[in-house]
Formats: sequence, C-alpha cells, structure tokens
Amino acid sequence: MTENFNYLFQYLEKEDIKIDKAEFLFQIESHPDYPSILAIADALSFFNIKNGVIRVDVSEIELLPEYFIAVLKEHKDKPYNAPELYFVKKDGASYFYNKDKEVIEITKDELESRWNGIVFLVEKEETTILVTQKKSNILLSLPLLGVLFFLSTLFVLEENFITKLFLIFPLFGILFSVAALKNLFGAKSELINKFCNISSNASCATVVNSYKWEIFKFLNFSDLSVIFFTFQFLGLFALLLFGDTITFFSVQKILLLLSLPVVLLSLYYQKYVEKKWCPICLVIIGITILELIYLAVFQVNDFAISYKSLIVLGLVFSTVALTWFTLKKILLKQKELKEFQLSSNRFIRNYEIFKKVLVSDRKMELPYSPIIIGNEDSNTEITIITSPFCGYCGKVHEILEEILESNANNLKIKVIISVNIDVLDEEKKLFYRSLIGIYFEKGPVSFFEALHYWFEIKDLKDWIKRYELPFDSQKIDLIYRQQNEWCKNNGINFTPALFINGYQYPKTYDRENLRFFVNDLVEDDFFVEEFINY
Repeated sequence: MTENFNYLFQYLEKEDIKIDKAEFLFQIESHPDYPSILAIADALSFFNIKNGVIRVDVSEIELLPEYFIAVLKEHKDKPYNAPELYFVKKDGASYFYNKDKEVIEITKDELESRWNGIVFLVEKEETTILVTQKKSNILLSLPLLGVLFFLSTLFVLEENFITKLFLIFPLFGILFSVAALKNLFGAKSELINKFCNISSNASCATVVNSYKWEIFKFLNFSDLSVIFFTFQFLGLFALLLFGDTITFFSVQKILLLLSLPVVLLSLYYQKYVEKKWCPICLVIIGITILELIYLAVFQVNDFAISYKSLIVLGLVFSTVALTWFTLKKILLKQKELKEFQLSSNRFIRNYEIFKKVLVSDRKMELPYSPIIIGNEDSNTEITIITSPFCGYCGKVHEILEEILESNANNLKIKVIISVNIDVLDEEKKLFYRSLIGIYFEKGPVSFFEALHYWFEIKDLKDWIKRYELPFDSQKIDLIYRQQNEWCKNNGINFTPALFINGYQYPKTYDRENLRFFVNDLVEDDFFVEEFINY
C-alpha cells in the first residue's frame, strides 16, 4: 500500500471536500493499521467525511459514479503485480486515472483486466463541518514583505550587478541544504523524494542520516552546508551594507579552497562508505564548485582583508552557527516527540488492546433510562451517566454528538442523569423535570438540542424560559430516584461515567479516543452475541 495520498486529495478536491492535509496525515500515521485502506477510512471519519469500501464486480463498473478510488493491479509486465490505489475519473465511455500527477487514459478493456473489485467512495454532506487550517493574512504577508524590503535594499546599493549576483549561490545552497534535512524540518515533498531516489543506488536519507563516522554524531556535512551557505548569504549582505565586499570575497577564496577536502570526503563517503549517492549533496557540491569558478572569473585580482569587516563576518558566522545548533536541537526534540506521539497513538488506538482492557472489568446491569438516542435496536450501546452541572460533562456530550452524527443508524446512546431530585430547590427541580419532559414530548433530537444549549449558557432562568413545558412530575421523579439509587449502590459518585454495552469505559483511556473505536465496536461479533444472549 502506497504512502502517497495525492490520489485521495485529488479525489476529495473533485468532490469539493476540503480537508486539513497536515492534520489528516497526522491522524492516518497515528492509526495502528497505517497505511492501509482501513486507516484512510478511519482518518476521514475523524473529519466527519462519510466514506465506504465496497466490492464491485467487473460487470458493474459502468454503474460507478463519475469519480472514485479503485484498487487496480499493476501492469502485467512489472515484476511484482501488487495492487495500488488510484483516483479514477469516468468521462462517457472513457476512463482516466492519475499516477504521479500525470493523467493517463485507460481503455475499458485494460481497466477490466486490472480490476481488483475494491472501490473506495466518499460522500459530501451539507451539514458536515470540515476541519480546515486557518491562516492569518498578516502572517502570510510578512515573508513577502521581508523579500520586498531585501530586494529594495539590494536595488539601492551601489555595488555592481555581478557582485550582487553571487547571492544566488548561497540562496540555492540554503534551499538544497534544507531539502536534504526535510525529515528534520518535518517537511514532505513528493518531488524531493523522487529526486533523492532517482536511481537504485541513490538515497539522500541514507547518506544524510548516516553516522558510520563517529564525528557525524556531533557535526556532519548537512550542518556544515547549512551554516556555510547561510553565513555566505548574510555575510555578503552585511558587507554590501558596509561597502566592503572585497573582504568578503577574500575570505570566501580561503574558505572555498579549504572546503575542497570536505567535498572530496563527502564524495568518498558516499561512494565507498555508504555506497549510496545523495543527489542533493551532489547539487550542493556543484554549487560550491560554481562559487569557485565565479571567484576565479570575476574576483581574481582583488585580495584584501579589513579587520572591521572581518569582525562583522566573525559575528555573523558565530550567530549563524549558534542559531543553527540551537534550532537543530529543538527540531530533533520536536521530531522525537512527534515520533513518540505517533507510536503511542498507534498503541492507544489499537482496538484489540482497548477491547481487552474494556472487558477485563465486570459487566454491569445498568438502570432503566427512557432517554435513548440513535438506533434503539442496535447491538452497540454507549451509556453516559451525566450531570448538567458537571464541569467535564459538556465536553463528553460534544464527543457523543460527533459520534452520533456519523453513526446514528449503527449505535444507540443511553443517557442517565445522576441527581438526587429530592434535595433540590424548586428552580432546579423544574429544570430537571423539564429536561426529561422534553424527551417524552418532543423526542431525542429536541432533548439533545436542549442539553447542548444548557452546556453553552448554563443559565437556569434563561434555559427554563426557553424550554419549560408541561410534564408528569411523579413519573419523572421516580426515574431520577431509581437512577440515583443505582449510582449510590454501585459507587458511581463522579460524572461523567461512560459504559459500552455494560462495561465501564477504561480510566486509562482518554474519552476523546472513543471516536476511534466506534466502527470496530459496531462490527464486533463479541458484543453482538452478548446482546443476543442477553
């Protein structure tokens, strides 16, 4: 299964579904079955995007919608005929699929010969609220503003164009140095990945992340290239402002000559130690050679060093080196934390482990509650024991609302309200009685809406004014007394408390993780059989 999800993003774009790609990638990488199609489905469900995997016979291809994702076998002439996911577009009698950003037409006969029978579909709902990443216009404009100021400064400086042209070399050097360290920066680029793995004996990651020489644990070629090119760029800019570029180029002649042994060491390391070429490293070496050629052609005669300018360059170099090693330490820590978070999430979201923890405790026979939301005939029952005046209950109700949005037909949610109705003042009694009265009179949707509104405002007078209606106080008070008695007898002294088919939700799991287990719970035969036997 490929880890490139461009086909999915192209499909979502055609279906006019927007999604935060960075958050999607994080969610799918956290999935215990990453990068399987199940992980894709669960990650999309996290964004409340309805999706499904269906099996379609080859004779039913024409019945599929205009856009879909299909599992297709690779060409027969390939050594390994492994199936892959493709975004397919149907245009009349013609079919097209995307591969490496290239649209390829495929005949119906060829499509049928490569058909695997598995299709992945998504559905956009008008009510779906998709998670999007909001970016401040001010933050987006700051880099552009900085570039404009930089270019304006270069334009007004009196130095000749050839001198200013040298800035291009360190600029590209910085870009390629950062590209070589893309994993450290947490960046992902399909184009860079292809370039780095352009042949079987090429791999940037293998070379950049290699520590076969002890010195690389402290200082490696990547560190040197980042510091060197950044120093060149900022150093030249600083001395352009001071009007002393002769000192800069004099220093560069010395440094570039001293860099030649480093270049040879890099080539030796790639060729004979790692036995892999790093295309980005070779480009960086090429930039260094071009700089030497530039100095030999355009800066051959002048050689002079001003001590004042040398101090400026020393300050620039020290600042760049200190900043880089500090930033690298932070980035390494961040990378380590992200990897730990991904691995821990895969463990936490592993359904089999969750189920073992869930059923390890005794199953409880919960009290009667008339408040059932969702499919009353479902074998999967989530029960919440809640209190409207509980500070943490509002968040759990939000989680259940989100779960119910996409699973209303597959599960039922039972609500038990923990309260001693006999010790309340009349205003609170009116509130509690009206709450269940709404369910009896107007149904589960109105009940959920009223409870949601309460958690938003938490104002008794306002809520009662809006929702008060006639009710049977004796019937409702009896329900509250029975539920309160059960809570006392079973030691449920705190809210919210969650139960899944009678098993208490494990305290070791964050309640927000419940959404990741719902699909597995619904399909688990263990709970279906328990429900039937019960």
